[in-house]
Amino acid sequence: MKNEGFLYVAAAVLCVAWLVTPGATHAARDRGFNLNINGNAESCADLKVHSKGETAQVNESFTLSKGEAPILELNAADRGQIRVRGWDRADYSVETCKIAAAETRGAAEKMARSISVGHTAGRISYSGPTADSAEWMAVFIVHAPRDASLNLEAKNGPIEVRGVNGSVKLRATNGPVAIEDCGGSVDAHTTNGPIAFSGDRGEVHLNAQNGPIAVKFTTESWNGSQLEARTINGPLAVSLPENFRSGMRLETSGHAPVSCSATPCRNAWRDGRTMQMNGTSEAIRLSTENGPVAVHTEGPAKRII
Repeated sequence: MKNEGFLYVAAAVLCVAWLVTPGATHAARDRGFNLNINGNAESCADLKVHSKGETAQVNESFTLSKGEAPILELNAADRGQIRVRGWDRADYSVETCKIAAAETRGAAEKMARSISVGHTAGRISYSGPTADSAEWMAVFIVHAPRDASLNLEAKNGPIEVRGVNGSVKLRATNGPVAIEDCGGSVDAHTTNGPIAFSGDRGEVHLNAQNGPIAVKFTTESWNGSQLEARTINGPLAVSLPENFRSGMRLETSGHAPVSCSATPCRNAWRDGRTMQMNGTSEAIRLSTENGPVAVHTEGPAKRII
């Protein structure tokens, strides 16, 4: 099949993006300051920091009630990373991991302690050394009520949200966004970074300007009101269970190749630029303008087209 290799490579790249987001790495421009986060990190103690220089880590935590923070807002800018876990409590636990690297241990500790975190109601802010050569960052590990309302933004670092069923609004410029097991309302936008979504419910809107989107459906039917995923210039990869039953509409500009090896592709209706699978429902709408598309089932699947 023409372009087959390219399409499967694109899908593989998206899968890798999903896997590495929880273990994101930040490299500073001079000393190679790298931050590695364990995939199941629940606290600052789980972080692993590596650098050619001396490193220091200072941790700070506080709690907020939902009354204090009806909406939790955090802009991680270009020096921060955000990791959110839903839990069965009525308050927020916010832990900030302040990390710095320098020539000496003392200089690194001084820099880490100079990173300041504050909050006014539900709006969290932070600041640190302003020199371009300063090597520091802040990682926010948040445990939030299941029905929390979140408004999160980052420039270069990753945002990951898992297990929240309230209102989730995410914005990223260059960093990746990962959303897993979230219901309620989910609205995610990236300019250059990838988006990875894994779940089975909610009202979900995913929009990537230049980055790829990976969507993984975790059950045989979509239980939410809508899932809409749109990428302009990046590839789109969709993973379905073998017996996926929900209606899905895929729209393309006709300029990029489409590979569909999932079982629902067998009886899909096509008109050149549109593919409609599993009936006429449009609860799931996927679209791309310039990127290739790969739709596949979990595990080995027979190629349909």
